[in-house]
Amino acid sequence: MRTVLFAFALLVSAPSFAWAEPLAGHAFPSFSVDDIAGTTHTQRDLTGRVSVLLVMTDKDTGPAMTAWYRRISTAAPTARVLSVVAVSLFPLIPTATVISQARDATPRHRWSEVWLSRNGSLAESLGLPESETPWVYVVDASGRVVEAVHAPADDAGLARITAALGRQGASARR
Repeated sequence: MRTVLFAFALLVSAPSFAWAEPLAGHAFPSFSVDDIAGTTHTQRDLTGRVSVLLVMTDKDTGPAMTAWYRRISTAAPTARVLSVVAVSLFPLIPTATVISQARDATPRHRWSEVWLSRNGSLAESLGLPESETPWVYVVDASGRVVEAVHAPADDAGLARITAALGRQGASARR
């Protein structure tokens, strides 16, 4: 009986590792992150206009993020696209080095559109596990997720993103 009670106590007290990623119809989760220009952003920065967030949680996701960025920029050239880097990097790599590399890879006029967290806390705040596949979110002007895609850049995913952007554009014109 003691063994059963002990096992139950461990089960009840164990931390939950279930991920609760942002879902369509829900507000985008609370977070705080700096862009590579040094400005702090929160979920409130997603209100006021429609945004597309490209979110990576693994350091090797860069090429997949670039593919999404190119496809969205071509299909919806006026869309506000934010790159959210929510990774967990080896702590001995200096933050200045990480930011410098991000700046070198990003045109200066886009520094405010690249939000970077290197300690894993942002991915945790967003409820996203580490994955080599990026997430793409369309967030409406009220800060609610209207579309979520977790896939490599492909025609089906792009069609979902552009359709969501089209619906948001139609709503804004009313």
